[in-house]
Amino acid sequence: MSKRDKKDIELSELLKKESFDAAPNQWFTHRVLHKLPMKKNNSALHMAWFFYIAAALLCIGYWIWLFFFNDNTVITVRDILYFAIAGIVTLLLTFSPLVAMFSRE
Repeated sequence: MSKRDKKDIELSELLKKESFDAAPNQWFTHRVLHKLPMKKNNSALHMAWFFYIAAALLCIGYWIWLFFFNDNTVITVRDILYFAIAGIVTLLLTFSPLVAMFSRE
C-alpha cells in the first residue's frame, strides 16, 4: 500500500475543489441505453448446438453398430458407401469446432 504524502493530499483536495460538477440529467441513462448495441438472439446458436450434438450421437451410434452388431463377413457396395459417408461426417463433426475456435482469434 502506497503512502500519501503532503503533495498527494494537496493535489487531491485541489482536484476535488476545482473539478466540474455535472448537473443531473434525467435523460442521460435513456440516451446511453439506446446507443448500446442490441442484445444478440442466441436461439440460432442453441439450435446449432442441438443439431451438432444430435449428429455426433448419430455418428457414435453408427460406429458402435458398425463394429459390434454388423455382419462383416460380406461387404457390399452399400457398406462401403455408408462407411465413406460416416467417415466424412465424423471428420466434419470432429474438425468443425476446431475451425470455429481458431477463426474467432
